[in-house]
Amino acid sequence: MIDIENMSSKTVLKEQYKSEDTLKLRKNLHETYSVNPIGFQKWMFDQYPFRAKMKVLELGSGRGELWNYYFEKDALLRYEMDITLSDFSEGMVDFLQNSALGQRMTVKKIDITEIPFEKDTFDLIIANSMLYHVKDIDLALCEVKRVLKQDGLFYCSTMGVNGMIQYLYQALDVLGIPCHHESGISFTLQNGMQILKKQFPKVERRDYEDALAIDKVEDYVDYIYSMASMKGLDQKYYDTLLNYFQSKKVDGYLHIPKEYGMFVAGKA
Repeated sequence: MIDIENMSSKTVLKEQYKSEDTLKLRKNLHETYSVNPIGFQKWMFDQYPFRAKMKVLELGSGRGELWNYYFEKDALLRYEMDITLSDFSEGMVDFLQNSALGQRMTVKKIDITEIPFEKDTFDLIIANSMLYHVKDIDLALCEVKRVLKQDGLFYCSTMGVNGMIQYLYQALDVLGIPCHHESGISFTLQNGMQILKKQFPKVERRDYEDALAIDKVEDYVDYIYSMASMKGLDQKYYDTLLNYFQSKKVDGYLHIPKEYGMFVAGKA
């Protein structure tokens, strides 16, 4: 039995993000086949209110794509900003420390439920597509609130329940491939507002409109098998999945819904 939403398991989380190559495979699917030309990461980066001398913390930085792709190399000096990149995965931390980003920014291994900084340290805290991995999300958000300045802002992106995962659920059901549906994703566009308001009096939701249009279906099936939470998926189903998704093409493309967005939260 496959549990494809067991996203808060530390075992699954370490497996999902231990390899830079595996993470890149999943990122490439979105970069190659998303129909919105802006791109989710570029859209997110454009939301951040950077200003001179601000202190920034990113939780769950992964390979640091945001900063590699969109942050100008001289911006740190120009704005005199202090930026800390972090991740729970040792593999991602090692990658960041050995990259050019590690020469320009502070890199730390951080568990969001135990952020090793003083109270009221950061002007801006970022957590992209990672809060649904956190088992004790209330404790995590309490920590974020603690290290966020009184006039600081917390930007956290996530997915909705009507996007790619639901689409995959439906396919597995049709094909008779057993998987658990019971354990809901802990932090979504649908429940994020309610969860954040336990800690933050000011919360705003911003949606990003997008979908996938895939002509090479093998890329999508490879993506499915790359997910640590799909580790129990037998290789014998590969051709079954491939043929199923091939049959779902319209005008040469497999169309998969995406539901992504972010919340902006503040203490005042």
